Amino acid sequence: MSKPKAKAASAPESVKVERCIFYRLNAAGKKVYEIRWRDAAGKYKRRVIGPKISAARAARDAELAKRGRNEPAPANPRLTFGEAADGFVENRIADLRESTQAGHKWALDQHLRPRFGARRLDRITADDWASFIRDCRAAELKDGTIETILRSARGVYQYAARRLDWHGRNTLALLDRRELPSPGNKAPHRLFTEDEVAATLRASTGQYRVIFAVAATVGSRISETLGLTIDNLDLADLDHAAISFTHQIDRKGKRVPLKTDAAERTIEIPRSLALLLAEHLLTTADRRGFDGNPPYVFCTATGRPLSQRNVTRELRGAMKRAKLDNGRLAFPILSETDADDNPVKIERGVLPSFHSFRHTAASQVIADGDGAEEAAWMLGHKDSTVTRRVYVAEIASAERSSKRRAKLEARMGSTLAGLGSAHGSTGTDQDREVPTTETGTVVELRPKQAATS
Repeated sequence: MSKPKAKAASAPESVKVERCIFYRLNAAGKKVYEIRWRDAAGKYKRRVIGPKISAARAARDAELAKRGRNEPAPANPRLTFGEAADGFVENRIADLRESTQAGHKWALDQHLRPRFGARRLDRITADDWASFIRDCRAAELKDGTIETILRSARGVYQYAARRLDWHGRNTLALLDRRELPSPGNKAPHRLFTEDEVAATLRASTGQYRVIFAVAATVGSRISETLGLTIDNLDLADLDHAAISFTHQIDRKGKRVPLKTDAAERTIEIPRSLALLLAEHLLTTADRRGFDGNPPYVFCTATGRPLSQRNVTRELRGAMKRAKLDNGRLAFPILSETDADDNPVKIERGVLPSFHSFRHTAASQVIADGDGAEEAAWMLGHKDSTVTRRVYVAEIASAERSSKRRAKLEARMGSTLAGLGSAHGSTGTDQDREVPTTETGTVVELRPKQAATS
């Protein structure tokens, strides 16, 4: 017959002292007081106080007073920054873009968790955050990078307050302006001059010439430009053509929607750019519609979207070859070498980038007297509700659309018309025949489908 199992040692029995106050004997035989109560939401709570009954009474009275004010106690007064960050990652940012999630995770894992992960959220002081910022600067992090890290920290605080019933203070918000980073102190953007744009377009070839022409004319981002499909182009009437921006190509080569509703827009384009696009689509029609890929306007030989890195590399190559009307290099620094015959190091901001097409287009719109609201609409920037509502009413009119198209034609028409086709033909746009069918209508610009076996 088996022996009965020995009973496990039971925890010390608690003894009620008075209302909501109990004590237990610890291993040394001394009393340890705790309080037990129900908060305003009816949840049963308990908290160990310590060896003094006076402290237990003070804590009990404070919690009962909160209940009288209908103020719930924190769900977890010992909530750590790391625990709140876990919830922030798993729930708050789980539906955001992969690139946005990666940015938050980088800030948390590389900078915030090592410093604050194990600390209670309510014990991180404003001085702790000020010291953290000083250490980031000592590590030569730029103010823009520090602000990106702090944005993730603010998200953790907001998540803890909203979803974890944490009622502490966001001490990061207590820092004054002098202690916070100043990401707005940036060097001015390097714009293209009109001559530099023309020289760069002349030096580029194939579909890259068309890509740069689109960006220079309407100020589209590189991701938006590469995300265009033929459904985004309205070329049925080249004198009333337009481009609709609805998607973009992310860094991983995926076609995803634009980030905001304001970024989705339809922009009227001049006839010269419409003709350049139409000729490009006809010349490269056999590339599209294969392997389930959308019919991208700009794509590889197998129909896949172009990568941003390759487009940027092609732009730099075209800029190196670009010559002004007087025969001089438009960007001579790209051909300079040091004493060891290596290319000289070019500091950031010295040369225009692909994004400079966007800044240049915006500055030209404002210089023409159209105002910041017009530039914000063309670029897809989010604006105030009232301004957006008033402006949408204006752009709905045909007169406004005609005015914009005429200005774009005057601004870019001669440059684009003088390029000839991106794929070999020359002559002005008036000399070149508009692609038509035998009946005289504009050709169907849909891709040819691959033959099935």
